[in-house]
Amino acid sequence: MPRGSGVLIAAALALAAASEGRAVAACRASASKTFSFDTRLTPVAGQVCRMTVDVFAGGTCGPQPRWSVMLPCDQAGNTAISNNGRLISILLPRTKSQDLNVIRITWGTEKFALANLRKLAGTSPLRGEVRIDFDGDNLRLKADRTVAIPFETVRKLSSSVSD
Repeated sequence: MPRGSGVLIAAALALAAASEGRAVAACRASASKTFSFDTRLTPVAGQVCRMTVDVFAGGTCGPQPRWSVMLPCDQAGNTAISNNGRLISILLPRTKSQDLNVIRITWGTEKFALANLRKLAGTSPLRGEVRIDFDGDNLRLKADRTVAIPFETVRKLSSSVSD
């Protein structure tokens, strides 16, 4: 074996181990620590990118999830969990459109709803570009004014489907 190849192999192995560690998402808990979730990449034949999201009771991710759902990667990347165990995913962090779906709320393996700004803002629409992010157990919408909507209210505004 050439003299420098041992060092190159060791460096490649160290880089692979470091990359593997970064690929695992950290367990994220709700504001009250009553629920938590974790994500992992799940290869699916014929599809670009899927993430499995595991939801756990309690503030730490345990060995057995309460429920799991598979989401497209773009719907799992910017996600929080409510104090009642609902996943809130921001689909569009910035938009001017009142009609495009901006969030997805998931509360079971088969139960989800999509919501646009028109649903979320109700009778007093936000004007201009709206920035969407999380603030504790709230969804925050910033535009001409800032509106904080509790996650459970977001759930009720987005769907009449029961739990």
